[in-house]
Amino acid sequence: MKLYLQFVLRYLYPKSTSNFSSNASILAIIGLSIGLFALILTMSIIKGFEGVLEQKLSSIDGLIRVQNIFGKPISEKDNLDSLLYSSGLEIDVKPYIRGTAMIHKGKHTEGIIIEGVNKIPSQSFFIMEENIINEDDIILGQSLSHALNVEIKDQVIVTPLINAPKEFIKKKYNIIEVSGLFKSGMQEYDKMISFVSIDKAKRIFEMDGHVTGYIVNSNEKMEDVIKVLNNFISYPYYLESWKDRHHVIFEWINIQRLPIIIIFGLIALVAITNIMATISMIIKEKNSQIGILISQGMKNSDIRKIFLFQGGIIGLLGSFLGSINAYLFIKLQNKYKLITLPEDIYFMDYVPAVFDYSIFFLILIITLIISIIATLVPTKSILKLQPSKLLVQD
Repeated sequence: MKLYLQFVLRYLYPKSTSNFSSNASILAIIGLSIGLFALILTMSIIKGFEGVLEQKLSSIDGLIRVQNIFGKPISEKDNLDSLLYSSGLEIDVKPYIRGTAMIHKGKHTEGIIIEGVNKIPSQSFFIMEENIINEDDIILGQSLSHALNVEIKDQVIVTPLINAPKEFIKKKYNIIEVSGLFKSGMQEYDKMISFVSIDKAKRIFEMDGHVTGYIVNSNEKMEDVIKVLNNFISYPYYLESWKDRHHVIFEWINIQRLPIIIIFGLIALVAITNIMATISMIIKEKNSQIGILISQGMKNSDIRKIFLFQGGIIGLLGSFLGSINAYLFIKLQNKYKLITLPEDIYFMDYVPAVFDYSIFFLILIITLIISIIATLVPTKSILKLQPSKLLVQD
């Protein structure tokens, strides 16, 4: 093993700076590191993008919502929340009211969706100002406040629309004070969703004694919670997770994932084939040295192992450098937001990325194996080399 490494290091870092094998090996390492940098960064961005979306959507919508299949209000006398708690799961169940309305401020008018809840999400990325809803106040998204030219402490007029539950709605005006703003980073929410207390929502939509549904949150796995709760919920009620509500977004991500990984994987594969060409040319350059080694009694198979080691080390160094560079870039990107995005299109103002250590080790192992396999073809010719011919040719 030690002898093999000595030869490999000599070929990788020869004393002569003009040596072709050294330059070819370095270029192969650089090419592989660039290819893997692109592949790891792409996979990290996809995972980061998906992770940020999941965090924001689950925070705003809650893990699961229990609703009437026909969209009708649920009577609080049905004690549906008690039924959910009887499942034995560690869950938090809160009622909510949801309805559409028009909001006015001076000459500005916008259509909004009002969510009546006991407490709005408190994640630091979500709330800009206060996160406690006063009974007669409203909290607006930042984009909506800009559209209405509204600031905290201003008063707005809210008018419920006719597509709220018809059996309860009576058109009337509500003058409400703005007590806070939020910024989720998703234009769809920041311009459409407004939060009020659930008691205020009942008065706006005339839904005394009724709610739109219940929001269920839990630290347990969402799929497990749904599986258990389905045994306690029956017609006309149904469960809807935040993934169900936004399935189109995640279907789009899954559709994009495979071709993107294939494209950047091919870039990395080209770099690996470059190792094959490099090893092949190094073998031709070292013909005389190979002939001397064989004449000194070294087996052809042992010489082949030297070049297999070299291919493996090139693959290992390229993988390591590519991964380290990707890791450092991801850290800088998440901290300084080097690459920004239009927030109204991508639901976030920068490109998020998550370095996955399991993916790193998987790519490292696969690249090492493929690099060694790639050197099997050019090194196969070593088994047929004869020292007399090699020395005569030299």
